Amino acid sequence: MADETVEVSIAEAKAATAKALMKIGWDEADAELQAGIMTAAEVCGNNQGLVKMYNPVLMKPAEGASKPVVERDTGSSAVVNGNQSPGMVAASMAADLAVEKVKAGVTIAIVSAYNTCTSSGQLGYYVGKMAEKGVVGIALANSPEFVAASKGAKPVFGTNPMAFGIPKSDGPPVIFDMSTSSIALFGVLTAKAKGEALPDGVATDSTGEYTTDAAKVLEGGAIQTFGGHKGAGLSLMVELLAGALSGGAVLGQVDSKKSAKSWGHTIIAIAPGPLTDGFEEKAASICSTVKSSGDVRLPGEGSSSIAAERTAAGKLPIPKKIWDMIQKTGEEGLQ
Repeated sequence: MADETVEVSIAEAKAATAKALMKIGWDEADAELQAGIMTAAEVCGNNQGLVKMYNPVLMKPAEGASKPVVERDTGSSAVVNGNQSPGMVAASMAADLAVEKVKAGVTIAIVSAYNTCTSSGQLGYYVGKMAEKGVVGIALANSPEFVAASKGAKPVFGTNPMAFGIPKSDGPPVIFDMSTSSIALFGVLTAKAKGEALPDGVATDSTGEYTTDAAKVLEGGAIQTFGGHKGAGLSLMVELLAGALSGGAVLGQVDSKKSAKSWGHTIIAIAPGPLTDGFEEKAASICSTVKSSGDVRLPGEGSSSIAAERTAAGKLPIPKKIWDMIQKTGEEGLQ
């Protein structure tokens, strides 16, 4: 039976999450940034939200963690060495820097980030912020071995998400954010926290057989890529571009990406102006035509609807187990 939920104000959820993050070792600035990104994901119904605090040890600082710094800086590219800072902090820094570079005059800027010790969260958050500034944003990220390339294979990929933010003239940007896995890791954790079954065919247990039991997946099982060989191919491309290209942990060169603790991110910013006139109007025309072609929902519309409803109410429905853990961690830290 699904676990009960509690209604918590958005402000309270963010404050309690920041408090819990500080209690496990992050300073106020890093805790506030992470809590803001996770709460924003929760508001729009994305599974990269507060469930990250269900197992708070996954969000704790690595030994020797410090602030990220910029390396290999050129006019159109840079590398952010996360110095074991949170993935969200390094990804935010990389996205901001990519936008700064195109605003300074280059058409395309690529900024990567590596050596981070925790999840980068909802990639749509970063590309959305980029698109709000009139810049096309693309983000790719790899992560530890949770996903198998085929049924029965051992996990090699992360959930390896990608996201696109496209500015348009008639309203908010179009944001497309997807994992290349059938379900995100934190979707599995959410199912476990809620006591819900997983969809059929998205994950296997330790024997390589399909299971809908989230606990069995987390105990030596594997998530599957979406769409068979197409999803596996996209996951491989993200692994190459966000793992190898970013400076992050590389399969075959480390004992495991999980033990190496070096999430990789590649952020691309594109200034439309040097390439074409009226890009935002063209984007609006394409989207409106697609929308009017039938019963079509554009990427991000579902999330926007959820966000509008929750923002108007000022409250979030949070699984009680997750909320209890956030509050407990805020009071006691890691036990």
